[in-house]
Amino acid sequence: MKATLERKEKRGILGTALKFSILLIMGFLIQFFVRETYDVGVIVALLPALVYCFAGFHYWRKGFFHFILFSLISISFFISLKISFDLGFYLNSVISFVSGVLFSLAYGRLFTKEDYDWLLLFGFGMVWTILAFNVFDRRDWILENALNVPFVILVLFVARWFRFSKTSYVVMFLYMFMNVIGSHYTYSLVPFGIWLSNFFHLERNHYDRIIHFCYGLLLAYPVRETFMRVGNYKGFWALFAPIMFVLGTSAIYELMEWGIVEIFMADLSVAYLGTQGDIWDAQKDMFLAGIGSVIAMFVTATVIVAFKGKFYWKEIKESFKVNKTPLGEVAITEMSAKERSL
Repeated sequence: MKATLERKEKRGILGTALKFSILLIMGFLIQFFVRETYDVGVIVALLPALVYCFAGFHYWRKGFFHFILFSLISISFFISLKISFDLGFYLNSVISFVSGVLFSLAYGRLFTKEDYDWLLLFGFGMVWTILAFNVFDRRDWILENALNVPFVILVLFVARWFRFSKTSYVVMFLYMFMNVIGSHYTYSLVPFGIWLSNFFHLERNHYDRIIHFCYGLLLAYPVRETFMRVGNYKGFWALFAPIMFVLGTSAIYELMEWGIVEIFMADLSVAYLGTQGDIWDAQKDMFLAGIGSVIAMFVTATVIVAFKGKFYWKEIKESFKVNKTPLGEVAITEMSAKERSL
């Protein structure tokens, strides 16, 4: 009994330390990018960072996903309003913070835990609407959203019979938010990518490469959840199949890009394809998506091993067991024999 209490106490201490560490890192990043974006002093930039840390800790005490909802809404609103309308620092900070608080209050009082996806969807809809103003190239924006909008509609439609976990909805929100930023500017002109290029002395804007990497990193987990719950994948194959799916769909996307530009809008090839003079752009994009999915599945496996240990290794081994019934011509012969016997 005493040992159990000591373990719980240690976990509580480690959990609190982890919260403070994450909040401090987030606070540092917020003040850093506020200074880079608005050219304000350290003291002024610290104000939204400290407010975020205190509010984040408050909502984390209510639940981890409560904290995530507040963070996603407040930060995405801040970035979107800055991009589309370039609001002043103080006005943007207040609107973004109030938006995060309102969504958190709605989650705690008006919506149940099962409605988390609807709140995220509503938040993404508002962010998408904000970023639809003052876009750099309207024709390219329409082309880019020809995939973004159907994806959101598909997720909304399948929610009637297949609801993802909150983790999956969060990573999908992150990926789609990054996508709509790219479509607002065209990927090769996103300021964050330009800032990265200047900061690390790179030759090109790598924002589109980041998006392809995040396609694997962020969407491999929802794909894994789908394979497990619909296809009944287990063990090794539940980790391997999402990687193959990401690589396969990445190749399909590159082929679609090529086909759309060749057939419909050859004059938009530079803005839409975003190759920036790299003849191996498509191959590098697919490679990065694959690497992202491998990292996602490695993290997933690590977390599962930490909780399930030897039971998960047993599941991995069992997933390699061979079904003794052969297929191919043997299966055709058996089916033909059954049909004749009827």
